[in-house]
Amino acid sequence: MFRCTAEVELDDDVRVRAALIPSPHMDIDWAPFDSFQCVVEGAPHDHHAAFLRSGANTDPCTDVFLCWRDGEVAQWIEDVEVCLKRSNPMGSGCTIFKGHPGRCDWQYIDPLDVAARAQADQLIKEWRLSHRFRTHD
Repeated sequence: MFRCTAEVELDDDVRVRAALIPSPHMDIDWAPFDSFQCVVEGAPHDHHAAFLRSGANTDPCTDVFLCWRDGEVAQWIEDVEVCLKRSNPMGSGCTIFKGHPGRCDWQYIDPLDVAARAQADQLIKEWRLSHRFRTHD
């Protein structure tokens, strides 16, 4: 399956607009980074999207996505019901944009992120062990 590698840095104005979207939840889940990789899968495309934060609706449940196009500076946000939140996600097409050439894998695991987290966990473990056995004068 095609995995899009398009990336973009979040525009400050877009972040401000996204923060103004109301939420029915007490806590809003935000993407942890300012750099985003497209999550749209299926076939090569020029319309890209990445999870930005939890959405404004609970029925249907929505998420806010950062969207951009190849070769364009403009970014925009979409508050949409996504494929995975449907009762039968495998039988439905993407809801981020009409005409999406494939399905999205919202459960995709980023190997680089997994490796970085594993390395960080290992360093924390080693640091704790070294401090545990340190003697004080």
